[in-house]
Amino acid sequence: MNDSGNEISVFVVDRHRLFRQGIIQILSVEDDIRVVGECGLGKDAVALVGRVRPDVVLLDSDRSGARAAGMVRGLLVTSPGSKVVVVTVHDDPRLVGTLIAAGANAYVLKDATREELLTTLRSVHRDAGHVVVSVPRETLTGMHELDRTLLSRREKEVLALVAGGMRNSEIASELYISEGTVKRHLTNAYTKLGAESRINAVKKAISLGIVSVNDLFEANEEVLDE
Repeated sequence: MNDSGNEISVFVVDRHRLFRQGIIQILSVEDDIRVVGECGLGKDAVALVGRVRPDVVLLDSDRSGARAAGMVRGLLVTSPGSKVVVVTVHDDPRLVGTLIAAGANAYVLKDATREELLTTLRSVHRDAGHVVVSVPRETLTGMHELDRTLLSRREKEVLALVAGGMRNSEIASELYISEGTVKRHLTNAYTKLGAESRINAVKKAISLGIVSVNDLFEANEEVLDE
């Protein structure tokens, strides 16, 4: 990771060399930004980033997002302190949701302005607690609708009860299902959210609006009423 004051170290990962060079040219004139590497979307990209451990990774994505989502997860393992900013041509609400759920800190379209890119880069470096999405309003609306249907009704119920502090056996009793079924619903929710644990799944579900604060209150009230 970068130790030189407030300077932001950046690694650019994109399939197109010309685009990488253009981004590097934009970043190189900024006093607080230093480009520490660049590469294509090959299998060595995650390892290369892991060696440098930059503050921010600018990452390209294909239409499906499957490869980029895998790379985001890999980057967070090899360089856990890095922030990931996805820069893509694809204005797709499902893709936004997939990559944010995988752990990306920001999503920016390639037709964004220079100022938008720089603002996003500095924002995620300054505050890892917020996700920056620079897309048209219509995409955000579509993303919200997709988020609502990402998990099944039962998976949402199980996550809400998990957030309320209930164990699998207690959830099974509450919903009149087997403990094995509870585990299956949780596994499905983990996969859909790109989560690795109960707490991580609940946090992602809340941040995406899938599980609301009201759900948590209702889950706790049901437990207290028993």
